[in-house]
Amino acid sequence: MNETAAAAPAWTLDDARQMYNITRWGAKYFDINAAGHVVATPLQEAGAAVDISDIAEEAKARGLRFPLLIRFQDILRHRVESINVAFRTAIKEFGYQGQYSGVFPIKVNQLREVVEEILDAGKSFQFGLEVGSKPELFAGLALQDQPGGMIICNGYKDEQFIRMALLGNKLGRRVIMVVEKLEELRQILNVSKQLGVDPMIGIRARLMSKGAGKWAESGGENAKFGLSTAELLDA
Repeated sequence: MNETAAAAPAWTLDDARQMYNITRWGAKYFDINAAGHVVATPLQEAGAAVDISDIAEEAKARGLRFPLLIRFQDILRHRVESINVAFRTAIKEFGYQGQYSGVFPIKVNQLREVVEEILDAGKSFQFGLEVGSKPELFAGLALQDQPGGMIICNGYKDEQFIRMALLGNKLGRRVIMVVEKLEELRQILNVSKQLGVDPMIGIRARLMSKGAGKWAESGGENAKFGLSTAELLDA
């Protein structure tokens, strides 16, 4: 062994963190402990650290086969609470007169245990769901069991979709159908008259001005969705 190799500095935790760039993607939920193992901290500084190696060893002892998918439900809960507390703090600080009502888009993750955990964590914040298809609406109505629980409906809406959304209102949910085409509004009003249910309606505006970046084409006169100024007045 030459002198250069012998004099090489010992590998440190900071070296490991830099090598695996864990501070960039871990978001304080993952780190490396003194043993050099990856640990999960679902509640960040407020909770204990879970050694991933210990989980792997326990799984092996139980005869489970690899690879394993490990879910940390507490991270979901912590994220829901964090975003809602952040909005509440900002609203109070700046004297904003409105309120923040967050929703989780079911299309992001349709797993029942994920959606249930998010809704349970968001109960005190009146956290809701966003759906964009009939299957998602059916799932949302089944999972959103809070009185007055909010469900935002985007996407294409045929008569069956509208009917189911209105029945959701009748069951005590706050199902808001977002109108993206003027014809949708007419259809919603027709079906609501048939059922005798007052609809809850939101309207997506098609702005004439464009932004910058990846979604720049979603705005402007030729945007695919939303009502123009003239259509807004007509509505």
